[in-house]
Amino acid sequence: MGKTTLAVHWARQTENRFPDGQLYVNLSGFSTADLPMPTAKAIRGFLDAFAVPPERIPASLDEQAKLYRSLLAGRRMLVVLDNARHSDQARALLPGSTTAMTIVTSRHELTGLVATEDTHLLTLGLLSATEAHELLALRLGRDRVAAEPEAADELIALCARLPLALAIAAARAAARPAFLLATLAEELRDNRARLDPLESKDLATNLRAVFSWSYRSVGADAARMFRLLGVHPGPDISLAAAASLAGTGPVDARVALRELTEAHLLDEHRPGRFAFHELLRAYATEQAATVDSDADRDAAMHRMLDHYLHTGRTAALLVHPPLEPIALDPGQPG
Repeated sequence: MGKTTLAVHWARQTENRFPDGQLYVNLSGFSTADLPMPTAKAIRGFLDAFAVPPERIPASLDEQAKLYRSLLAGRRMLVVLDNARHSDQARALLPGSTTAMTIVTSRHELTGLVATEDTHLLTLGLLSATEAHELLALRLGRDRVAAEPEAADELIALCARLPLALAIAAARAAARPAFLLATLAEELRDNRARLDPLESKDLATNLRAVFSWSYRSVGADAARMFRLLGVHPGPDISLAAAASLAGTGPVDARVALRELTEAHLLDEHRPGRFAFHELLRAYATEQAATVDSDADRDAAMHRMLDHYLHTGRTAALLVHPPLEPIALDPGQPG
């Protein structure tokens, strides 16, 4: 979240380091309105930016790519490839020149680029409490935030310190200067409609829409795992518990969880422990209620409770072997 804003901000702050200019393209990797931009269209846009006459542009994509890289050779330029869907989409647009720098943003980790190119991976996390307060103060004025410190703290917590959520909430507050921040926080406090106050007609600032771009990019098994994680009540979950929740084996569960972490829909905050913030939990819960039947959600909950019951019984016997074992029904499959 905030990746495009950060990339563009850094490009502006460092433009003196790139005296030969900057190139920017939105590759539309995750927009629901458009398909990911074809490589040919992106390269043609860059050639147009260099004012290459149409008669000089080769017919084949390979030759166009060579011309693009030759124009960058020896130039101190910055190329921003925004919203790449996958590594291959970005790789085809890398300059191939040591004098040019490239920033690639994506909702996925793009580990393929890290493995094969001279790249450095930077993952954007949530804002710190101090940074979140600063964002609110910049958008609403320090006096208004200072007048309601507890409401400001609650608003930050309810927005999960997510930059986009805070920006949307701040925009709503700015549009209603007579409203108390406590009133806006109360709207967000309703768990049944947690995401409603963070909707917008502009899809780029509609939290549900933004979450959906990442959710729709993962496979069916990972999407189902994501939805069922919304059923889980705890702050995080282990691999074994996630496997029971989904009714699958640990290998398949690990594959689904890895796909979710690579899409930044889940965070492996400790080895084998997975969590997401409350706004993603709310979205997962909504999707589960929409896609999965009551029977499917109930079965997932029973498998999860079985897992914890049998795990707790095993732990109790290890700690206190003399205890009389509690007779349990066999665990449900999964």
